[in-house]
Amino acid sequence: MKKKEEEALLLLLAQAVDAREGIDPRSGARLQDHALRFAEALGLAKEAKAALALGALLHDIGKIAISNEVLLKKSVLDYDDWMTLQSHPTLGAELLEERGLYTEAVDIVRYHHECFDGTGYPNKIEGDEIPLLARVVKLLDVYCSMTSPRHYRTGHASHVEAVEYLQSERGKHYDPALVDAFIEHKIGRELI
Repeated sequence: MKKKEEEALLLLLAQAVDAREGIDPRSGARLQDHALRFAEALGLAKEAKAALALGALLHDIGKIAISNEVLLKKSVLDYDDWMTLQSHPTLGAELLEERGLYTEAVDIVRYHHECFDGTGYPNKIEGDEIPLLARVVKLLDVYCSMTSPRHYRTGHASHVEAVEYLQSERGKHYDPALVDAFIEHKIGRELI
């Protein structure tokens, strides 16, 4: 398969995962665009940029193994539903590992819901234990989610509101250096 065809297929897969959840089909490309701009701002090496772009598209691949009953629930998730939903990073990483696919993105998929202070999931790791690229995708995923419509809430946040939220969680959910870089380099603002 040619590189362009493979990239198109991965984007289609990301769109399918999002479409199942009723998310704008452009959200995967939007997250990837932000990731590439952020990678450039951070001065990441070519290999890290490629892994970040791939991880941005595949980060929620594990949601294909989550039932519609849980994934599309419009009411508040109960404990069991929440535990099921929290399994999607592990399920996604396992899907890739079992097939020997996109190994450079496995850590992004597995750890993109870990929090800088150790309160995230699935492993409750913290700080620099969380791979850098997973910390980047976590921040960008939340920013993109907040500034886009979702089936489980009415309305969405403005860029300013999302940045204020990221700042309020700086050092808690998000790597403080990444929050600062996100703001300093105006990631997100131009693509909204």
